[in-house]
Amino acid sequence: MMMKPKYASYLLGLLILFSSLLPIKQAQAAPLLDLPPFDMFQLPWEQGLSWVTLDGLDNGTKRGLASNHNYLNGGAVDFTPRSDIREGDDTSNYWVTAAAAGTVIEMGTCHLKIDHSNGWITEYQFLANFQVALGDAVYRNQRLAIIADGIRDPFCPPALYPDIPHLHFSLRPTMVDASFSGWNVNYDSITNLTTLVKEGQIRIPYDGNPFLNIPYLQIAMRGALDWNLLYRGSLDAYRYERWTLQLADTRSLTLTATPVTAGLEPLIVLLDENGVELAQGIGTLSTTQPAGSYFVQIQPQTRQGFYDLVLRDSDTLLDPYIAVIAPANINMGETTSVEAYLGNIPVEGYTSVEITCPYDSALLSVITMAATDLFGTDPVIAVSAPENESFIFAIAGSSGQKALQDGTAFTFNISGLAVGQTTLQCTARISTGSGTLLDIIPIGASISISDAPITNPDDPPPDDGAAATFLAGQVLASKPVTIALYDLGNNWITSVSANLDGTFQLGASAGTYTVLASASGFLPARGAATLVLGQTTTMPTIALLAGDIDGNLVIDQFDAMTIGMNYNASFPDAADLNADATINVLDLEALAANYRASGVQAWQ
Repeated sequence: MMMKPKYASYLLGLLILFSSLLPIKQAQAAPLLDLPPFDMFQLPWEQGLSWVTLDGLDNGTKRGLASNHNYLNGGAVDFTPRSDIREGDDTSNYWVTAAAAGTVIEMGTCHLKIDHSNGWITEYQFLANFQVALGDAVYRNQRLAIIADGIRDPFCPPALYPDIPHLHFSLRPTMVDASFSGWNVNYDSITNLTTLVKEGQIRIPYDGNPFLNIPYLQIAMRGALDWNLLYRGSLDAYRYERWTLQLADTRSLTLTATPVTAGLEPLIVLLDENGVELAQGIGTLSTTQPAGSYFVQIQPQTRQGFYDLVLRDSDTLLDPYIAVIAPANINMGETTSVEAYLGNIPVEGYTSVEITCPYDSALLSVITMAATDLFGTDPVIAVSAPENESFIFAIAGSSGQKALQDGTAFTFNISGLAVGQTTLQCTARISTGSGTLLDIIPIGASISISDAPITNPDDPPPDDGAAATFLAGQVLASKPVTIALYDLGNNWITSVSANLDGTFQLGASAGTYTVLASASGFLPARGAATLVLGQTTTMPTIALLAGDIDGNLVIDQFDAMTIGMNYNASFPDAADLNADATINVLDLEALAANYRASGVQAWQ
């Protein structure tokens, strides 16, 4: 049940008043670099839709210091499509989307990470039905996955059951003061209060008020365009891209923006150096312009996605050409396929082609070449193996067969060796059967190699003997209990959900740990345990105290107010202290039994 507006406003006012009485102390997350551009990131669901927020950042009072909700670790915010969603509900249309363009660098069974360059990485947890793969380039607002429903697709461990379908979202190195679709993430570590603010609108965790995902228009500045090179970009309804163009003299030019993503229709707009529109065209723009500085702006006429852009001299537009088609970005150690494409093949066709491809051997290695059927079945092939940063691939049609239509002549694989930027451009000489070889126009591709790691966190950890070393015990509460283990540096090691009767057993390496028991709406308990290799260490039985609904480690009138504001509802879950799916006087009774209790219980 959604919190009533007057109560939400009242609660917000109390929090702001309380904050004003304390010395101001901003969260110091020690960011490694400046904040990202305010228009770079959107909220992580589909544009034009509204979701609500659940939990926000934390200062260590609600979660362990190793939690990625902790602002010192960068912080995290939980979102869900609606406040009345429940475990097992149909989530098949609740899509999580990329907050910005980037590359998928990590995937697990329920989460993924995207590298957006310049040190910014987003993570998305509690996912199912993935639409992308490890190493994929993604555009902003591209569908990544749906949120898991908790039944057909389990939540990410160590989720506390019962839980509700939601997205756990984080930005690294920090979310503090970053903007998503114009919503600025503010955090006060003294009051442990997260607020998201946009144009005077304020949202706080669990207030039930929707966030409308409408980003500010982003005009992303790209690099300078050069002749006969292929460039890749990405668009969405609120993201345009702008390239620079320098003409040394009067030129007749043609710009071609070809959609890579199905449904995208790119609009090309030519602007003068002051941003005044000179001409436009959908997909293709041909124009004659004097010497000067220009901008080429690409924006979506329909849909969203990736496009390829090439600048050519209009006088040679219909001439035969060879184009290298390659991804704009690859990672070191990653192998990807490249195509050598023959275009504007004349009606008489080609009987053979000789293709020469130079490359920077310090940045790329070339492997695994293969001809297509462009020259018919069973073509004759001759290859001059990669040597001195170049290779030759020659193809001739057998039994009188020719290349009669545009298409890919052959493919080859490249692998990134070092971080850098390079251009891959192949030249070609063709034969029409007259005994002479003719040069055709080359169109290259610009490739960026990054050092972003690609890992799979689901690979099994090595067996270090921990399986024979256990911690056991019993924690009593009317709600599901989670037992978490931290090392002496307060780094999270592992966690487990207790059984229905509160008993638990978890395995870890031998050593001394801090043990934390927690349940939604209860004061946590904390103790120390020393695990001995090959033995089971047992913690004393403890009962958690019910009533800390707002998670501030104090059971007081604010917690009772939450029960009153949500009376006879079942949300928020923390207020349903006896777990009977109804918030009422029985929960108030449980709270009253521990009224004024505070702090973390000693578990010893």
